[in-house]
Amino acid sequence: MRTLKLMATLTYVKAMVMLLVLLVSCSSSGGNDEPPMEKDTQAPTAPSGLIAENVTRTTAELRWDASADNIGVQNYSIYQNGSYVASSGQTFYALDNLEPGNVYTYQVLATDAAGNESELSETLEVSTMGTIAAELQFASGNIDSYLRNLIDNVPGSGQDGYTAPVDAQLGLWEAVVGHMLNDQISEAVAKSAELNYQITEFTDNTLSPNQVFYVLAEYDSAKTNYWGIYVFSATPESEDLILMAPHIKYDTNTGYEAAYSFRNNVAKALLLSSAHRCNSDTETECSGTTSACGSSGAYRISDLAHNTDSAFQRTTEVIATSLPSTVFVQLHGFAKGDNDPDVIMSNGTDQIPDTDYASLIRDALSKEDASLTFKIAHIDTDWTRLRGFTNTQGRFINSSPDPCGTSATETSGRFIHIEQARPKLRQDASGWAKMSNALGTVFK
Repeated sequence: MRTLKLMATLTYVKAMVMLLVLLVSCSSSGGNDEPPMEKDTQAPTAPSGLIAENVTRTTAELRWDASADNIGVQNYSIYQNGSYVASSGQTFYALDNLEPGNVYTYQVLATDAAGNESELSETLEVSTMGTIAAELQFASGNIDSYLRNLIDNVPGSGQDGYTAPVDAQLGLWEAVVGHMLNDQISEAVAKSAELNYQITEFTDNTLSPNQVFYVLAEYDSAKTNYWGIYVFSATPESEDLILMAPHIKYDTNTGYEAAYSFRNNVAKALLLSSAHRCNSDTETECSGTTSACGSSGAYRISDLAHNTDSAFQRTTEVIATSLPSTVFVQLHGFAKGDNDPDVIMSNGTDQIPDTDYASLIRDALSKEDASLTFKIAHIDTDWTRLRGFTNTQGRFINSSPDPCGTSATETSGRFIHIEQARPKLRQDASGWAKMSNALGTVFK
């Protein structure tokens, strides 16, 4: 009996083992007809079309055509002079910290997700610009024509060329402007070269008597900053007039109008932007919003009328402080609606100054064109559009405690913000002449 019971137990165990084997076999082979994954061993093709753009003294941008791969390229490795320097998930890479006047070689290698590497691209040789010679430049002719050429070459919206200056650069820039105002041209030349700027002594031999102007503009063949174009008269006839146009690519023809008025009146100084107000995508921290660059949002750092960390602002501050009798006339433009006037003026506040230059300019413009209509913010106090209250130059001149964030509550009367409809004033030289003549009447 014991033998029979043992044999039965062994038979049961054997049956259970066979059943388990069968179940394992079914579960491992059933329900999956996919073949096993093959390992990716195919390398991407070598990157091609490697080029360098926007080469300056210390920076350059590399671009190349995408590599082909059976699965997809995951990464590109950049080699400088044969050594790995960086990687990029895109088909471009921005180089910095290069040495001026140096020659570099570059190659790019593609890698896929499996780690397969392509062959290196063809070698590209890149030569950085040399150090700018700190030498005064010379030119002659018509200063208006000369400045128009500079204006025509200003980059447009979304090109992301504008670079905000850092504190050390602004300190150096302040010294440059101070030297210009004190007729210390050689000192200004030396310091401006450190900022990628040069000074041209321009003799306008079409004026009688001839007039000498000093043009502070970025080094033409290696622009990297786009901080603006600044012109100073050696012997100004309108000593207290400072003309400004911070939106020369957005407010159509305001740059031409400002240059025209500057020359005809031989004003003390002219401040022009040298990039579109929407050139950069980076937003400023200063208060106010605009829809100029698309949907309503903060001002861009390239919008020089609304940014305190700029050479444009610092130039304004140095002039305003050093020459306390100067008056800053800033020219803008707007699209005229059915109920809008031709001209909207403001001193940056709703306060009436002791000397009301806005009203004086209005009266002078009316003599040039009796059909012009006006709104002046501190007189027409129910008018609330385009008054320039967020303009950081106006805030400073009007002694705001925080020009970046706080509108002024008192007026010095030294800042005049002029918004112009296009047809009667900004359209062409006949309109510019009206503004020029009016300013000449007020400031001579």
